[in-house]
Amino acid sequence: MSDKQENASSPLGITRTTDIVHTIENAVRDVKHACLRGIRHSRRLDGIDTQIVISGTRGKSSLTRWVYDILYNREYDVLAKVTGNHPVSIHSGETHPISRGHRVTLYENEQEIRSHTPADALVVENQAITSYTTRMVNDRFVDPDVVVLSNVREDHLSTLGSDRYKVARGLVRAIPEGTHVINAEQDPHIREFLETEIARRNATVSHVTVPEQYEHIPGIESIYALNEILRAIDEVPLTDDELAVHRNQMDVEWRQLADGRVYNAAEVNDVQSTEMIRQALFAKDPAIDRIEPFLYLRGDRRGRSVSFLHYLNDLYDRDEPVFDRVHVAGGTTSAFARKAAFPVTVHETETPADDVLQSLLENERPVYIMGNTVATFMRDLEDAIEERELPAETWHSADQSDEPRQTPTDEAASSNASTKPPKQTKTVEVPDN
Repeated sequence: MSDKQENASSPLGITRTTDIVHTIENAVRDVKHACLRGIRHSRRLDGIDTQIVISGTRGKSSLTRWVYDILYNREYDVLAKVTGNHPVSIHSGETHPISRGHRVTLYENEQEIRSHTPADALVVENQAITSYTTRMVNDRFVDPDVVVLSNVREDHLSTLGSDRYKVARGLVRAIPEGTHVINAEQDPHIREFLETEIARRNATVSHVTVPEQYEHIPGIESIYALNEILRAIDEVPLTDDELAVHRNQMDVEWRQLADGRVYNAAEVNDVQSTEMIRQALFAKDPAIDRIEPFLYLRGDRRGRSVSFLHYLNDLYDRDEPVFDRVHVAGGTTSAFARKAAFPVTVHETETPADDVLQSLLENERPVYIMGNTVATFMRDLEDAIEERELPAETWHSADQSDEPRQTPTDEAASSNASTKPPKQTKTVEVPDN
């Protein structure tokens, strides 16, 4: 008997052979399971009449919710999957929080659609941040009839491209052939670029038009995208009154606290949207010429940090700068402070958020929060703001009129007083495992 035969028949050799066989069996079983799951998912998608993917840079979550609300109130059996800071699936009037671990995977799309399969419509916010994963969502997890580009901003520069045109190209490369694209980006040069790139994908495109009198409202393009989406799926567009209700919700206002004013723009987290909101807030109250900026940085969003550094440097270098110093917290704050052309105050995230807020308000200037929002400290900061916020009826708007400021909810109620009230959505709590 040879040494090789003897080793193979030894207990150790038999164990190794058994382990190899088990490994191969497990691999085959996993591949078979994945293939069957993919087939079942494809069949599940085939049973859904209309599928819409909301892509782009900013405003995806809000737009996804609005489309869901409209279709649900029109008696659609519709599922919306919303990602972001608080990921949820919304189906049949119920909101189901999505439980996530440390890693977010695209397979949660399959799991959520399997758990809450709709018959009529599926509206999915594309959660991916690279061209490849964005394409995977569109090609493997959804079969979209319509892809909506909310806008093209400098948000995912490090993952989609080094400028807005490369970001746009990364988004377009994810569009399946034959899809209709609704583009809400208003920049005419980006629009022309998108038309060329979308044509190369053998897809069609329509552009969202915003009336000139409303162009100053940050994010207003998302409101006027709603009717383009409805037309694309052969639904009746919203009336002017219905558009006005949504439009009023987009109008920005400083939040009045007991000891100052604040606006949290961190959720938009790109420099173009941040500056649009700042300009709109300044236009609301011309008496404001200085703000107290607070920037939250994340170590895994270095491209975004660089964008905000350049943005704030430009604001500070103006003949009439709008701030004297910037307050920062989070990751890479030391590097940011070294490279900044302006004074920087670093706050430790171990400091209670309410104490940080108090220090921001001490200079008696409106506090403008920007950067990143997905962090425990930022959630605590928002809680601290809410605790100090005054009810709207107790303070006057910046024009110092004698009438209390009417909130979007008030206008919505008065506008819809004679119409059927919208259906209510309730939240279903998921027990901790």
